[in-house]
Amino acid sequence: MRLPVFLKQTALRTGAIFLVKAIGLAVRIPLYRLLGTEGTGIYQIVYSIFGFALTLLTGGFPTTLALVTAKDPKRGSRLFKSLVPSFLIVGVCSGILCYVMAPNLANYFGDRHLTFPIRCLAPALVIVPLLQLYRGFLQGIESYGDVSTSELVEQVVRAGTMLLLAVVWMEYGIYAAAGGAVFGACTGAFLALCYLWVSKYSKKPLSIGTVNGIFTASLRWAVFGPGIFYFFKSSIPITLTRLITPASDLLDALIIPARLQLSGLSQSDAVAVFGEISGMASITVYLPTILTAALSYTIASKLTASWQNKKKEDFIERSSFSLEVGWFWGIGSTVFLFFQADELSTIIFGNKSAAQAIRYMSFVPIVVGLRELTTTILWAMDQKRTPLFGSLLGLACSAISAYYLTAIPGFGYAGAAMSVFAFEFAPLVWNAFMVQKRCKGAFPIGNICIGLLFLLVITFLYAPFNAILLKAGLHSKIIRSLGSTLFFIVCIILYMFFRFRNKTGDR
Repeated sequence: MRLPVFLKQTALRTGAIFLVKAIGLAVRIPLYRLLGTEGTGIYQIVYSIFGFALTLLTGGFPTTLALVTAKDPKRGSRLFKSLVPSFLIVGVCSGILCYVMAPNLANYFGDRHLTFPIRCLAPALVIVPLLQLYRGFLQGIESYGDVSTSELVEQVVRAGTMLLLAVVWMEYGIYAAAGGAVFGACTGAFLALCYLWVSKYSKKPLSIGTVNGIFTASLRWAVFGPGIFYFFKSSIPITLTRLITPASDLLDALIIPARLQLSGLSQSDAVAVFGEISGMASITVYLPTILTAALSYTIASKLTASWQNKKKEDFIERSSFSLEVGWFWGIGSTVFLFFQADELSTIIFGNKSAAQAIRYMSFVPIVVGLRELTTTILWAMDQKRTPLFGSLLGLACSAISAYYLTAIPGFGYAGAAMSVFAFEFAPLVWNAFMVQKRCKGAFPIGNICIGLLFLLVITFLYAPFNAILLKAGLHSKIIRSLGSTLFFIVCIILYMFFRFRNKTGDR
């Protein structure tokens, strides 16, 4: 049996993203115990500002560059080299603005002590946009090895910096320690960018196009060359779509702590609850989405090429296959998170404080995974404005849910979870409808239902299997949990093997 090429690439990306996420999760455990729930909440509030600012700066340029490069590598190379100076200038100006405006932002969030952590973001705003642009180009030429290695370098350095500065600066207070953790984004991105530049000059295949005098020619082509206006026009819808998620995080940081205080909590307790939801439960429930993220990342260029070359059957097969894999993996992960919330919270955080939030947000893998895949499919169809409408609808529903539900006494966790669900589910429904309308058969409704039936069978067998382990003398709850988890994983792997074993070719 010959595995499809894009499945091999997906496996590579999944492995890399898994390591990155695993490192992020591993560092969150000691970081959480250093900062506590309140410090974690402070970190999440500041990082929501960073995510919004970064998306505003980079926008859809890396994604559009990847799509352009996939169609024409020489053109993508010239475009990348011409965009580097602009990104550097914009990044420097943004970093200075962030440092100067930090006191105003802190007051806007209702806590003047946030000034120092916000200022720790300034250097990252200079470096990270360049790094994202470079990775967009590498994605277009399918150089996934360099992208994956740079992500590992970034995460390792970032994790080390976070822990080191959090420990060293803890003596200056919780806000200083949170600022030290935030500063890790700068050091990680800087060394990752250094790695990519060193890799570029040590391996000549990365240089596509001319070598000498390329900067002037590329800049002239970027300003006056054909297609540049189309490039910017294509980037704007992607920018707006990408901006929705960090905008939602920013709104949550503004709304949820404030509304929790109206429900009767103190400022410290409200920030702590926000930290449990966004900093503890979220990182756990979003971990399974690494597979769908990797699948979406690797399939984007191939879908674009298929659609561009009018290979409709090939496009439908790849789209339906990726969505079926994403659905099956997502719903399996959802079932696992729901039943194992207590054990996961205990293993990861040392107590059950995050169990309730994990259980409320267990829907994340399936909804987020399919939403991301359908968005990529629509972008590959040159329908870049279509996902934007669904995302805006989700943002509105999310903000309304967060505003009204979290202010209800005792309804904080459920209200925040419903806010996340509204934000992800509304665009998923819209995207699925538009994918099916634009290309009938690309959304595999029948195969998805078959996978759902299989998972329902596994769910019914879950409790009897646990009872068998108990009768076998395994009274330890942790051991029985691990046994049930292994049973669940084996069932999923076997189903995916037999379901997709006949998928051959370079799909």
